[in-house]
Amino acid sequence: MPQLHLNQTKRLVIPPARSPLIAWIRPLLLVIVVLSPISLAQSGAQSTQIGSEPNITQLQPDPITIESIGLTLNLPEGATAETVRIGNSTSTGVSLPANLGTIIIKEQRTSNEELTAKEAANSIRDQLMSARGAVVIAEQPALRVGIWTGHRVYVRTPNPNANGNPLYRGVTIFSHKPRTFLIYDFTHEGNDESFDMARVLYETSVGTMNLQEMSSQSLKRASGFKATKALLNQITIDDLDAVLTGKKGERWERLYTPAKSGDEMDAKEHGYRRVRSWSGYKGDLGNKEKSKWSSEDRKLGYLLQIDSMALDSGLRIDSRALFYMSLDGNEETWTIRMTVKDSNNLGENGKPTSQDSAITGARIGGKLNITSVDGNSPPTTISPFIPEEGYITQVQSYLLGPLITQQKLQGDFAAYAYNPVTNSVTLRWDISEQPPQSPGMWSVTTKTSPDTPPTTALFDAHGDLMRVRLTNGRLWEPIELERLLSLWKRKGLPI
Repeated sequence: MPQLHLNQTKRLVIPPARSPLIAWIRPLLLVIVVLSPISLAQSGAQSTQIGSEPNITQLQPDPITIESIGLTLNLPEGATAETVRIGNSTSTGVSLPANLGTIIIKEQRTSNEELTAKEAANSIRDQLMSARGAVVIAEQPALRVGIWTGHRVYVRTPNPNANGNPLYRGVTIFSHKPRTFLIYDFTHEGNDESFDMARVLYETSVGTMNLQEMSSQSLKRASGFKATKALLNQITIDDLDAVLTGKKGERWERLYTPAKSGDEMDAKEHGYRRVRSWSGYKGDLGNKEKSKWSSEDRKLGYLLQIDSMALDSGLRIDSRALFYMSLDGNEETWTIRMTVKDSNNLGENGKPTSQDSAITGARIGGKLNITSVDGNSPPTTISPFIPEEGYITQVQSYLLGPLITQQKLQGDFAAYAYNPVTNSVTLRWDISEQPPQSPGMWSVTTKTSPDTPPTTALFDAHGDLMRVRLTNGRLWEPIELERLLSLWKRKGLPI
C-alpha cells in the first residue's frame, strides 16, 4: 500500500505506487437471514458485475467513518475499504469498482508549521516528475470541498509492466488542522478512457468528505463507544457463562402477534427458534470428528447457534446460523444456511418452489470477508469496511443486551457491527434503562442502524430475557418446547 511521509522540511517523500491490494466482488442479489437476537432480517442488493462500466453518479448511501481522522466519506457503489494500523499510524485503503484503482486515505503530521497544502502537493508533484517520462496532466489549485481548501495534482508515467498502459497518480491534500494534512492518494493503471472513469469516481467520492468537529453527536458517540468498551473489559469468564445457555442447554422462543382477547389460540404465530450458546472450540462449527481436528479447530472461543423457522405471506423460511468468536474477539467466523419455500409459486409437481442460500463471514483483525451463495448462482464476496474503533463481533452483538442488564448498567452503549440488512458494518445503539412502569425490570432498546426500526427487550431482575417487542407489534418470547409444539399442533401449523 503506498504511503506518504512528511519530513521536517518543505518536502514530502513518496515511494512508488504498488498494484491494488483490495479485491472486490459485488454483493449477493438476495439473502434472508436470522442474525440478530431480535429480528428476522431480509436484505437484497443488485449491481453490475466485475469488469462492467460502473455508474459514475452512484454512491453508497451510507458513508464510511474513519474515527481517527473524524472523517466521513461516501464511496462509489461497489467500492470496498479496509483500514490498516501500523503503530500509531492508520491508513484506509479503498478499492474502486471494476478494478479502476485504489485510494489511500491517511492523515500526516509535520513539524513544519509553515508548510501549506499547495507546497506539499508541489513537493509530491516534483518527486513524481523526477521519474523518466512523467508528465503533469492536470492540476487543481485552491480546490474547495465544503469549507475546506486543498490542492490536487495528477501525473502520468509510462509503465512497461502494465501491458504498455501508463500509470496515473493523483494526490489531493487538505490542511485541516495545525501541522496536519489529510491526503487522498489515488493510483490507476490503464488507458486514458479508463483513467477518465476512475478520475470521476475519485473526485466524486472526495467531494462528499465531511470532517467532523467534536459536536454533540460525535461526543455522544464517543461516550457510547467508551461505555461499550468498559463493559466488555469488565466482563469475566463467569459473567459470560451466566448469560450462555451452555453446550447442552437451549432456549426456545416464539414469535407471534398477541390477540386482543388475550387468548393464545387467537394470537397469530409467525415463527419460532432455538438458541444455543456456549464456550467451546472453533471445530464445533463443523461436523469433523474431534480426533481429526487441526490446531485451528482446537482454538478456544465462544459459539452461538440459532435454528429458526418463520412464516410470512406464503413463505416458509428455515435457517441455521452458527457463529464463532475467539477468546480475544480478534477473530470470528459464521455460517448461515437457509431454505425458502414459496407456496405462492408452485412447481411442476404442484409443490411450493424452494431455494437454498448461504452466507459465510470470516474476520481476522480489521479484515472482514462475506461470501454468499444464492441458489445456483456463483458465489459472491464482499469486504465491508470496519472502522478502527468500536467494532464488536456477531457473538458480542447478540450477548450485549444480556450482559448490560446482568451488570445492571443504565445508559447509552454504541458499537459498530456487521448488519445483514445493509450488508455492511453499521453503527448500533443499545439504550438500557429501568422502566418506571416495571419496577425491578430492565429494558434495552436496540437500533442496529440509523434506518432500522428499534426493538425493545425486557429482562427480569436476574437478567433473564422475558420478551422482545418489535415495532410492528410482534413479540419474541421464551417458551417451553412442549408448550410450543402443542400450541402449533393445535393451530395446524407446520413443525
